[in-house]
Amino acid sequence: MNTTDKILMDYAMDRNLNQSEKDILSFLIQKKMEGEQLSIRKAANKLFVSTTSILRLCKKLGFSGYTEFIYNLGLKVAKMPDTEAEFLEGIHSPLETKRKEFMQNYELTFLSLNETHVQVFLEQLQKCQKIYFYGAGFSTTFSNYLAKKMELFGYYVSNSSTSDSRALFWNNIQKYELFIVFSRSGETNRVIEKVKIAKNNGLKTILFTGNKHSTNASLADLVFPVIDPTIESQQEFQVTSYESNMMLLIDTLLSLAIQKGIIKEF
Repeated sequence: MNTTDKILMDYAMDRNLNQSEKDILSFLIQKKMEGEQLSIRKAANKLFVSTTSILRLCKKLGFSGYTEFIYNLGLKVAKMPDTEAEFLEGIHSPLETKRKEFMQNYELTFLSLNETHVQVFLEQLQKCQKIYFYGAGFSTTFSNYLAKKMELFGYYVSNSSTSDSRALFWNNIQKYELFIVFSRSGETNRVIEKVKIAKNNGLKTILFTGNKHSTNASLADLVFPVIDPTIESQQEFQVTSYESNMMLLIDTLLSLAIQKGIIKEF
């Protein structure tokens, strides 16, 4: 991000500028950076716009007119050292790389969704009012989140993790109609055991995972895989797009259920 872009961002933030207004603002900033003094009429002629358009922009930015805006812009440019621009570029580039990586992984996750599984998932939410949630390790974050959401939507839910005993799980699972489990690797023994118990009790089992080829994936009735960049290295403690993309997937499915009238928002 260069200095011009940084100043433009400062002015444009929360102003809802259209593209034409951004182009005018960018031009005025650039000319000020180059030390060129432009009257409003000369600026309008160079931009092929009316002076009214420039005045409207200045007022939208919170200034009384063009003169006040140009004065403020001069102060802002004077306070912007070259080193700051270089510093911001060092932040912007890796930030943009990570943004693209995270969004690409979510896009791949979304495109890999089995739409039949999505339809069956929605049917299960419509059919079952008693849902048991289960997660291991960091996956408890997802089970806690979805369980709390479903509880707010009026469902009867229970949520447990690997800290609960097998006997406790066995006693509780028989009260429920649907089992939703989160397991990043899909190979945690305690999770595999709970999936088998749930299936033996006749519950439809839905798995959210980072490993669609796992043991749990082979056991579950429905599988929703999320791209996991650590799937081969098995370094699950790395900060990756997996966690945020999992949350996006959950909210995408919930939004679809609400849109179709399966879930009622209070």
